[in-house]
Amino acid sequence: MDNNTTPKFPNESSLIYFIIIVLLIVVFFIEGMFIYAGIAGLVLIGAAAFAFRKQVLSEKELKNYLLNYTKNIEDLSVNSFYYSPIPISIIGFNGKIFWLNDKFRELMSDKIESIEDIENIDDFVSGFPVKIMNDNREGELNSIEISPSGRTFKIMYYRLEEGRFGEGVSYVCYWNENTSFTNLKAKYNDKRPVAILIQIDNYDEISEKLDKGEKSVMTAEVEKILNKYASRMNGFVLRYDTYKFLMMIENKFLEELESKKFSMLEDVRSLKGNGDFGFTLSIGTGALAKNLTQLVEYANGALDVALGRGGDQAVVKRINSVKFYGGKSRAVEKRTKVKARIISYALRQIIDQSSNVIIMGHRIGDMDSLGSSIGLYAIARSRGKKAYIVLNTVNYALKNMHERMKHEESHYMEALINTDRAMSLIDQNTLVVVLDTHSPSYTEAPEILDKADKIVLIDHHRRSEEYIENTLLDYIEPYASSTCELVSELVQYMEGHIKLTKFEADALLSGIVLDTNSFTFKTGVRTFEAASFLRRNNADTIDVKELFNESLDSMKKKTEIIERSEIVFKDAVVSYIEDESEDSNVIAAQSADELLTIKDVKMSFVLVKNKDYINISARSSGSVNVQVIMEYLGGGGHMNMAGAQVLTHDIDEAKKKLFEAISDYKEDVKEQ
Repeated sequence: MDNNTTPKFPNESSLIYFIIIVLLIVVFFIEGMFIYAGIAGLVLIGAAAFAFRKQVLSEKELKNYLLNYTKNIEDLSVNSFYYSPIPISIIGFNGKIFWLNDKFRELMSDKIESIEDIENIDDFVSGFPVKIMNDNREGELNSIEISPSGRTFKIMYYRLEEGRFGEGVSYVCYWNENTSFTNLKAKYNDKRPVAILIQIDNYDEISEKLDKGEKSVMTAEVEKILNKYASRMNGFVLRYDTYKFLMMIENKFLEELESKKFSMLEDVRSLKGNGDFGFTLSIGTGALAKNLTQLVEYANGALDVALGRGGDQAVVKRINSVKFYGGKSRAVEKRTKVKARIISYALRQIIDQSSNVIIMGHRIGDMDSLGSSIGLYAIARSRGKKAYIVLNTVNYALKNMHERMKHEESHYMEALINTDRAMSLIDQNTLVVVLDTHSPSYTEAPEILDKADKIVLIDHHRRSEEYIENTLLDYIEPYASSTCELVSELVQYMEGHIKLTKFEADALLSGIVLDTNSFTFKTGVRTFEAASFLRRNNADTIDVKELFNESLDSMKKKTEIIERSEIVFKDAVVSYIEDESEDSNVIAAQSADELLTIKDVKMSFVLVKNKDYINISARSSGSVNVQVIMEYLGGGGHMNMAGAQVLTHDIDEAKKKLFEAISDYKEDVKEQ
């Protein structure tokens, strides 16, 4: 700073002079020298007046100095904003532009001819996220693109004091261009590798029906189709096993592949050998992973999901998402008894090495979840282990079985425990067996999974995105009719041939009857073999039928549901229950089964009001995959039997969403 312009102020020596004069006056008075004292007093007054005047002038000088200095700073600040090389704007809470600098004007002129006509930032950048700014005092807005130039900006914003510009708050925004970075990032993402693991689903089965030459020809045709797709996507195909392939492509082509619903599935499905036998594919795709190791893990996990859902479909796994494509065809039974024996042996070993066994099905239990739990209890008991079944509430669907349990197998009442009791029984060596579901959130007590170290999973539903991880053993067979069918097979292969009680045999058979709708749907050879085994163990079809007996009120409700049903999309029937009650969900499921008997109806849906959502029970005659329709709504299940929960209290709104899901499904099937 220039010393000539800096104000000067009285220093400390002035105060010393005043003190000396005052002391002289005192001395003169003491010595009687009043004339000298008077002269000294006049000098003091004059000096005081001079000092006061000088102080006033100094203060005035200081004030002027500070004003000029502040003005210079303000001018400098304004100029630094106005002539900044970075575009700067001040925007109100409603998007109104209050101020902008030269660089921002230049930026706007690239898109808009008349800048004066622009009053709101949305006129310049459509969809500008003003709301995000209003929710924060300061922050960043990334990837703000200005069309049609394609320039992108990272905006740093700071809230100004309220009322500075008009009413409410305003924000100063610094527009930092990062177009080069954005383009580089996009180019990087486009070039990132995508791993696709492909497996022929039914190779062994078809191979038995084809001669060696035709089998080789068909396999070569599959590889030819895959190579055709890979070449279009700057990729390659590597055959690493007789019926397994690895395809690598660039990420920019994956979106195109997804938009066409992995059309290679249909291309391969159309290949036919002698006897009209054909191959289907299961495809697992990994994308946007941190490294190649994780990429392969994603692809392997996605392939497991595709196989677990029945094959003939593609699954794409990214860091935070899983998407499904295909899976519209009927699943073909391809389980082997060898696998059942291996699983049975492994389960026996795990039970023998456990301190106790805790068994649980899904919440809002049914005959399949409880029946399979009873079967697993019998297995654990045969191995000499203390076993428990977690059941917090006995709903309407389980009431009849629970009553029989009380009278015929009273020791089961001690085995039925709630979540709190189960949590207290768990130690490091406790085995938890989950039945009839693979979704942690849908289990009877998800917190048990968090505490247990040893988990076994047995289920017949096609795998969904949510899955219980880190299991010691999982037995997922989407080709099985029910979990009770799977457990019945495991019982047969247990060492020592477990002798089931009549109640246990009835319980297992009831689960099969429920999920097959009395052997109508999804009934394979193995289903009848399981039923035959249970019949040999004294299962009685009449007694099982009584487990499904209903009250007169329930029958009346079903009649009302059928009366208010309507045909939509020519082959679908939809109805609903308005009154919430204990038995509503069960009646809805039973009514959906009844509605399938209507001529030309291929699928049925019954909606039920619950406390926080509307539940949908879906059924299919087999030609339509209602599981996929329910997955559009966040649900799942089987091809013939599925369900979903829609978060609304409005039946009409839920019906609208259901109709959209049916329409989307039909459109997808048409495209395949």
